[in-house]
Amino acid sequence: EKWRRCNREGLDTDVPTVFGWNSGDQHGEASFCRAPPIPAKLAGGDVSECEFEVHVHEMSERGHGIATRENDEELGKLVLNKNRPWVFVVPFVLRGEKVRVRSVRHEWGYTQADLLSVIAKSPSRIDAPCQYFGKCSGCQLQHIGHRDQLEFKREMVRRAFSVASPLFASLAVSEVIQSPLPFGYRTKLTPHFDIRKDTPSEKVAIGFTISGQRRVLDIEDCMIGTDAVRRGMTEARLNARAKMADYKRGATLLVRETNVPNGSPNGDVSNIPAADLVKDFVLDPKSWVTDVVGDIKFRFPASSFFQNNASILPAFTGYVREELQRWSDSFMTTEDDGGLRYLIDAYCGSGLFGIACHSQFKKVMGIEISTESISCANNNARMNGIDNCDFVLGDATKIFEKVDTSPKHTAVVIDPPRKGSSPEFLDQLLAYGPRVIVYIACGVPAQARDIAYMQSKNAIIVNGRIPASSSSQHAVYRIASIQPFDLFPQTYHVENIVTLVRE
Repeated sequence: EKWRRCNREGLDTDVPTVFGWNSGDQHGEASFCRAPPIPAKLAGGDVSECEFEVHVHEMSERGHGIATRENDEELGKLVLNKNRPWVFVVPFVLRGEKVRVRSVRHEWGYTQADLLSVIAKSPSRIDAPCQYFGKCSGCQLQHIGHRDQLEFKREMVRRAFSVASPLFASLAVSEVIQSPLPFGYRTKLTPHFDIRKDTPSEKVAIGFTISGQRRVLDIEDCMIGTDAVRRGMTEARLNARAKMADYKRGATLLVRETNVPNGSPNGDVSNIPAADLVKDFVLDPKSWVTDVVGDIKFRFPASSFFQNNASILPAFTGYVREELQRWSDSFMTTEDDGGLRYLIDAYCGSGLFGIACHSQFKKVMGIEISTESISCANNNARMNGIDNCDFVLGDATKIFEKVDTSPKHTAVVIDPPRKGSSPEFLDQLLAYGPRVIVYIACGVPAQARDIAYMQSKNAIIVNGRIPASSSSQHAVYRIASIQPFDLFPQTYHVENIVTLVRE
């Protein structure tokens, strides 16, 4: 119990108390965090002095192992006696394994280490299919079977909500909906390279960062890329090598999948059914690409954001659409209710969710701070023959100033960046009080933090009870469902959709 309170890559603020000194004891904390009891390679330690056998006790939300030199029994005695174990963070390991590591550098309260060998394997360990796994930082979980990856991600969602608020510890988290493709799914890759004075141009590594380092690992092929993207990566590498003399410091390359008319890569896709398009790739960040979700086409600049796993997007957007329909239908069982008639798509980007869900609403309103994204979203609606969507330029923190629909008949979909939303936006959202909120997140800790903020405002029902001090100035919601999606197999990333329903 006490160990799990420090099971992330850093140490919790409560750890000083756990390990025997008062919280706020700066001398004790400095002694613990600044005086590691071991040498490290980047701290001047001799290589022979930097290798240790450690026991992996837990997994962090980034897929790294949290280890100590003590086994479970020894660790338990150490903590109960209020002594302080030194923590190692190790990639590519599993809970319960005994491994040999090399300490690389010290951080605040722990040591980063490289995996050298596995002494005692977990029964869950499998052979990773990628030749670069264990060195490349792009994938963290290829040594775990896909089912175990899904359970790991489900647990990470549970943990994020429990950390955000102890009151959320009992929330039910649904099983993770898996990607149809565990490999070959990624529609965008950004290999890169650095120019070093001591490296001949023909030997410059083009690929992705080495795990735990700043150097680049040369990667000829990436298994998580789609077939089109893998072809594109081969061409991008050849192009970069041919022009290596033109680069001064290196560069980041872009490879992105697109859908084009068969036999006409540069042809107009506007009047061609989505099913008749074929896969291709682009390398120019200034070019435009077409993505397909079901029978809907989306056009946007190659350098802009769009979800990078096309294989799961029909299920992903379909879930949001079904959630909205399900709750609208349930409201209509009440006489003269009318259900959900309007949808507000905040942080709308190129219009993915607003357009995908348009058919069940009288009107869809989307808002973005990017002029380019708003233009894309409106063009995408027109290209697909949709006339009930209106995407407007603005600040999401002021979105409700432009809304004239009744909150009783309105749903709001929010899909903020990884850092989450802001208190200003959340306050405004609660003041408006839509009937349903669907919160989509690529950064689950930030999502949990935002919902905990709403709970701190007495706007979230916990354990079925309406807050006694809830203000009449804003709405009160219950968490109707928490549904994770595995958009990025083989990595620690997980998308999560939380549905909030107004009481």
